[in-house]
Amino acid sequence: MSIRQAIAGLVALLLAYTGATASSPWGAGYFPNAELVTHDGETVRFFDDLIKDKVVAINFIYTSCPDVCPLETAQLTRVQKILGDRLGKDVFFYSITIDPDVDTPEVLAEYRSRFGANWTFLTGNEDEIIELRRKLGLYVEEIQDGSNNHNVNMIIGNQSTGRWMKRSPFENPHVLADQLGNWLTDWRAPPQGDDYSNAPELRNIPTGERLFRTRCATCHTITGVELEKALGPDLLGVTERREMSWLVNWVRAPDRMLHKKDPIAMSLAAQYNYLPMPNMRLTEQEVIDIIVYIENESRWISSSQTRGDVVAVTNAWVREAMSQANTNAGYLTFVNSSPGDVTLVSVESDAFERVEIHEMATVHGLMKMREIDKLVIPANGRVELAPGGKHLMMHGPTESLPVGKQIDIRLNFASGVTQTLHVAVK
Repeated sequence: MSIRQAIAGLVALLLAYTGATASSPWGAGYFPNAELVTHDGETVRFFDDLIKDKVVAINFIYTSCPDVCPLETAQLTRVQKILGDRLGKDVFFYSITIDPDVDTPEVLAEYRSRFGANWTFLTGNEDEIIELRRKLGLYVEEIQDGSNNHNVNMIIGNQSTGRWMKRSPFENPHVLADQLGNWLTDWRAPPQGDDYSNAPELRNIPTGERLFRTRCATCHTITGVELEKALGPDLLGVTERREMSWLVNWVRAPDRMLHKKDPIAMSLAAQYNYLPMPNMRLTEQEVIDIIVYIENESRWISSSQTRGDVVAVTNAWVREAMSQANTNAGYLTFVNSSPGDVTLVSVESDAFERVEIHEMATVHGLMKMREIDKLVIPANGRVELAPGGKHLMMHGPTESLPVGKQIDIRLNFASGVTQTLHVAVK
């Protein structure tokens, strides 16, 4: 055998091996091809019609669920907004009921409409749905007690590559959208930007803020103006409008308040299309922590408006950087309670030679950082500058910036007005 023949044989062997290992083990031989019925009454097959060669997010819910199911559905509507027109084209969501006796296609369609969900809800044979849950790793034998007690995790995956993983209903919607839209679609390019040695240290987030972000922010804002098609009321100043005892009881057990036909609870339910406020099994202390956070946030925003600032600013901080680092980053949230858009055109600070507004954007399939020349804060809206998204890129520090130090940042708006912030290094 010649060397050329030996090399050709080796290449053929490697190609054959690669092809064999690249195929997913999670195919038609693993997944049941159960017959399901959509909210529109269409009959489909689980493997052939729903997941074959697709990137999917699958969760199991029931429409009378008093706690996590509504929260998970609301969370997916936020992911839906982030993905935009990719949903239903190259990323697919499926919510499958575990209570098919009650959740008919008509019931599912009504539930879907209340949440503004644009994905497919399904029902079917209960035994076949249980088998699907087992195959997806979302059926926990130990907690089955004859009720609708169930594993609240969802699963996301790419059937063609065999990548599957469980996700929490409390996952950050931007992280979940990135996993569905990028990681599962098999992009391999390394991210552009600073290396991990310059990664920011996470600030100490109070318990109330953490709970609000993971339990409440899916449906509620604290701005003074509700977003269009909001799933729940804006909570700015709610502690001034409601008695503390009522707030504690409502946040802790809204289902009980509705069962007792509390007039305020009934009015809120009617106002928000009877979307179920979930009972999140919070302790009394956790509820108080959330209420204290809402009260503190309300005071901060209200005081900003009283001072006559162009916009209210919350959660402003600059990360601590290595002493030899030439760049740093700043994060904050703008809240615009005025009836008109506000445009930020530049940012300055004596602590840095130059400050730019940056965003992460997908360019030719790669996530890259780029400068933007202006930032529009919409009327009655908010814009968040946070790690992994829009942020302030701060070049050439002119002084040491240890944790706890305060620096001034000047915001220059298109109107010609300047607003100064006092920002802590964390």
